Amino acid sequence: MQGSVRKKGATWSYRVDFGIHNGKRHQVEKSGYKTKKEAVKALNDVVYQYNKTGDYVENQKITFQEVYTEFIEKEAPATRAYATIVRYKSLYRNHFANRFDSFYMYQIGANSIDDFINEKMTKYSEEYVKGLYKFLKVLFGYAYKRKYTKKDIFEEVTTPPDPRHVGEIRSYTNEELLQMSNRLQNTNVITSFFIALNTGLRESEVFGLQWSNVDFENKKIAVKKQLLFQDKKWCFCPLKTKNAYRSVNITDSFCTYLKNLKAQQDENRAIYGDGYKRNFVTERLIKNKENLIEVTDFVNVKTNGEMLTTNSIKFLSRTIRDDLGIQFKFHNLRHTYATILAESGISPRYVQEMLGHSKLEFTLKYYTHVTEKMGALARNALESSVTFDAFK
Repeated sequence: MQGSVRKKGATWSYRVDFGIHNGKRHQVEKSGYKTKKEAVKALNDVVYQYNKTGDYVENQKITFQEVYTEFIEKEAPATRAYATIVRYKSLYRNHFANRFDSFYMYQIGANSIDDFINEKMTKYSEEYVKGLYKFLKVLFGYAYKRKYTKKDIFEEVTTPPDPRHVGEIRSYTNEELLQMSNRLQNTNVITSFFIALNTGLRESEVFGLQWSNVDFENKKIAVKKQLLFQDKKWCFCPLKTKNAYRSVNITDSFCTYLKNLKAQQDENRAIYGDGYKRNFVTERLIKNKENLIEVTDFVNVKTNGEMLTTNSIKFLSRTIRDDLGIQFKFHNLRHTYATILAESGISPRYVQEMLGHSKLEFTLKYYTHVTEKMGALARNALESSVTFDAFK
């Protein structure tokens, strides 16, 4: 490949010779640069792109709006979860449309993105702004992959800082757990509290649980779906990753608790008779298909059989905060479950399987979150395994 610059009249141009392709010589020439320096820079960009990708791409006259629409209609349905697409649409509508829609993709530079992100940092949380950054990166990456732009400008965009709370693990002490369980006794939400604490299930998995998922004989719970609120209705949806489909072992005592709970619900059903609530959800377990189904065996129900949903967490959190002074997040019960296993010396691979993590690194954070109890376990293990008699 050879390239050169030259002056043509009052402006400068560059020419690149890519050699023979398919029996024909492939050359590109661009003119209209005011200075030789501008022409050389443009030439160097072409050379860099060709050396990096083995291809030459011209910037296409396609707007930000057109790229977004194409991505949402063609790419996203095949590669993104429904909830993610809904979030993308909200971010576009509330933040991107007015700012970028009328520009061609190649006209939006790294500095423009940096200015946009910095502006949002003054108004929104770090976590929210990181979400804006990630979606913009997705769109520009898509444009580059489709050869609408000759380079991915996000190689030059400044990455915003990670949210301060990322990586932090908040697990509850035995004293806090006892306080919370005592306060929640005789409330509708006590079952969801116990399930999360004893299984590490995510909140949408907890409330999607059915009795058909509970294997009393083998003391296991099969996690097969999640309950989400989509399009103003409650839906059974696929889990986020293939690893999330799992079988979670439960203790003898928790198995007994669930047996007693089911017996109580069967008794309530008999007492209420025809007045026992019927629950309907939209099943979206198969892509692009949905059916309205009746669910007769939700684990989390009120006394009258009415299904409980993740909306119940608002009451749970408010009650614990106001009555006990504990800042409660339902997801921290999952952290507590994992921390208990880690402190007990359970294999990280086993914990990964129980939590449904797609990567072991997500699980290992519970092991790097070293506690005094883990240190004591390590000392006891060494004490029982290593003898110093030979050195006496």
